[in-house]
Amino acid sequence: MYILFKAVSSDKLGIVQIVGRILTYAVGFIPDTHVDIIEYSHLKPVVLPADVANAWMFFSLPREYINVRPNTLQNEKLQIAESSESSDQKVKYYLTDADKANAVAFMKALMRYMLDEIYDKRFMQQSLQVSTLEFNTWAQQKAEAEAYNLDNTTPTPLLSALATSRGITLQQMVDKVNAAIVSYNNTIATMLANKQAVETEIKACSSMLECNTLLHNRFDLTMAPAQAAAAGITTSSKLDV
Repeated sequence: MYILFKAVSSDKLGIVQIVGRILTYAVGFIPDTHVDIIEYSHLKPVVLPADVANAWMFFSLPREYINVRPNTLQNEKLQIAESSESSDQKVKYYLTDADKANAVAFMKALMRYMLDEIYDKRFMQQSLQVSTLEFNTWAQQKAEAEAYNLDNTTPTPLLSALATSRGITLQQMVDKVNAAIVSYNNTIATMLANKQAVETEIKACSSMLECNTLLHNRFDLTMAPAQAAAAGITTSSKLDV
């Protein structure tokens, strides 16, 4: 089984074999005999088909070929450079149509992984805006406010205590919770809508050029100058997700 995950130190890999590295991510291989018995959930991986996983070496490629050197991860897979050759000796490998299709699939998978990371952090930041104590009572506050909205005779032990401590009425306390619920839901809805808009763009990519353009415009990965010029892109790369 092949997996895509954020690169970690070797002591956290276990028997996961690294078969590729790109940016701050890694592609790993787990033998089928160990898939069900070893722990790898801590890597938060995405499972990829073998051909797609091995297309990591074509990530963000601006041309039709890659230069392969002996004793590299690329050559371990392609086996086109003799180990007896100088480490400076390069052998050109031209991509097949299947390679290009797999490269597009890999680039889209990595963009989705990167996007999930970004939005998971943004979601987490919403929780960090309040103390752990407040966060752990939020579900109860919401439940009591929702129950009070339906029946103002419903017992509200937590909200009543909070209202008393603040010197406000129970209704005012309920109104504060209701306003916080609306604000939070609006924030989450906006985040989800923005994330899905980028996901739609990722899904629409059908070529390496389109993937590279999206990486440039959305993920701050600068395109090769010649490819950018050919695509008519004159703006600098930026993070815009």
